[in-house]
Amino acid sequence: MTVRQPPQSAGRLLKRLVPAQDHDVLLGDLCEEYQRGRSIAWYWLQIFVAIAIGTWKDVRANALVAARAVITGLIAQFFLLAAFPVLVNVLTGAGFMWGGRWIGLPWYWHSPYAFSLVMVMEAIYIAGDVMIGWLIVRLYRGHGLAIVLVYCCALGVLRIYGLLQLAKATGWPPHFNSVLYRAAIGQIRQCLLAIAGGYLATRPEKIA
Repeated sequence: MTVRQPPQSAGRLLKRLVPAQDHDVLLGDLCEEYQRGRSIAWYWLQIFVAIAIGTWKDVRANALVAARAVITGLIAQFFLLAAFPVLVNVLTGAGFMWGGRWIGLPWYWHSPYAFSLVMVMEAIYIAGDVMIGWLIVRLYRGHGLAIVLVYCCALGVLRIYGLLQLAKATGWPPHFNSVLYRAAIGQIRQCLLAIAGGYLATRPEKIA
């Protein structure tokens, strides 16, 4: 009789995303339950719950590290939003500095190169969000993706706060719901890209 074995990829995922804790006992208990007839969907659900709980415990136990990681991510995000667009504009000739002021060239956006510039900017933003997640994990090794999830939550809170303040200052315009929708989509995309970058920065060689 063949003994049912749980998917090994689930255990590796748990150890890779929350490496600061010992999960062997938990995985052993889950394996026993799985062999008693639990479904594979149940097993994966328990793994995701363990990742969420492990992340929360790791953040609570390392609040200062989490705060530094958030600051690191926000600084990197600032340079992504401020420095890269200016750099691309300078390199492509879409604007220039004059008397300490940035002078844009509106005619550029009507040129055949405008679409190419937009694509370049989009590629930079995507690569930048991935690199931010990678950077956070590499700087704060031993905490896995827990530290990236904290950054994503902080970024979301700041974005919501800024949008609410903007809406309040402008009298809550009718189109604000569409602004919130686009912001939510952007936030989800940024978080997924940062998580992907953080996942790439984890070290599978440490997995038992």
